[in-house]
Amino acid sequence: MSYHPYALAFPAVEFDLHSDDFDNGGALPTACYNTDAGANRSPALAWSGLPDGTRSLVITAFDADAPIPGGLWHWVVKDVPAAAGSIKGDAGASGGTDLPAGAIALTNDLGQAAYSGVRPPPGTGTHRLFVCATALSVDRLEVPAGASVAMLNILMIPHTLGRAVIVGTSDAPA
Repeated sequence: MSYHPYALAFPAVEFDLHSDDFDNGGALPTACYNTDAGANRSPALAWSGLPDGTRSLVITAFDADAPIPGGLWHWVVKDVPAAAGSIKGDAGASGGTDLPAGAIALTNDLGQAAYSGVRPPPGTGTHRLFVCATALSVDRLEVPAGASVAMLNILMIPHTLGRAVIVGTSDAPA
């Protein structure tokens, strides 16, 4: 059985999300890996067709196939202005200076308020990175300091208008 982390999520209208760095269902570029060959670079993202009333987005990247209970959150960004329309590649670097104005990177499962590139452990096969954009009806989502990603997801529910998910794959060394 292949686990899809959004199969049971709060229902939401779908909109378009794409990346110039990878095709939905295709391989992530080496630059998105946190390895000697990679650059630990977050993928470029663009969205369109947002539901009426969308004021901001939350962007997340989740490895559903990480060999730990509950998977691994690689990237979490809130308060992305809907009108921005996109996020540049490598905007997830530490410090978030290339994120759209007002966007805030939250701490991921690796303790970084930044994008942490994929690095599947040897022998764990192909991993799926679910990159999700959630359209919200608020400009700013109030999240307590130090809140978990689970808490963020709960706090989004009453404000969620839409969701778009694309998947990039990464391979562990044999």
